[in-house]
Amino acid sequence: MRRFLVITSLRRFDEEPHIHAKILVAALLISNGVRGDAEAVFYLTDVDKTVKILGARVKRLFPDEDSSVGYLKKALSGERLPGVVARKGAHDLVSGILIGPMGKGRCLPLPPFTYVVKLEEYGLEAECGLGIGRLPPHHQVVVVNINADRLLYGRQPQI
Repeated sequence: MRRFLVITSLRRFDEEPHIHAKILVAALLISNGVRGDAEAVFYLTDVDKTVKILGARVKRLFPDEDSSVGYLKKALSGERLPGVVARKGAHDLVSGILIGPMGKGRCLPLPPFTYVVKLEEYGLEAECGLGIGRLPPHHQVVVVNINADRLLYGRQPQI
């Protein structure tokens, strides 16, 4: 399982909804469908709420920004959607090794892992990093997915 944890807030989402939608699309969608082995978890620090979107069960998520922003607005507001689990508090944020864009050492995204994108500060430190902190957050997610796919299919990662 590959999990993408986005530490954010409702305020930050209201300011930059498109970057959140791009992260969601990069985490869960692939050219021919949905990644069944991926999850996107949004932890909203200002309201202490966790919204998990399960790739294996998600429905009606499309790659265009406007519809994915709308989908995410519904999910974050608590509307019931297939494959979306919303809970109060910081529940089940990390699965496997915690990887970040930068970290103490280098590592590879071999599932199970959680890749953390911090759009807000939060007391969670990555065990290791990939050295991709200079990239925009949604590009980081794409790079992580590409390299996880390469590792799973026995090919050399490109990080």
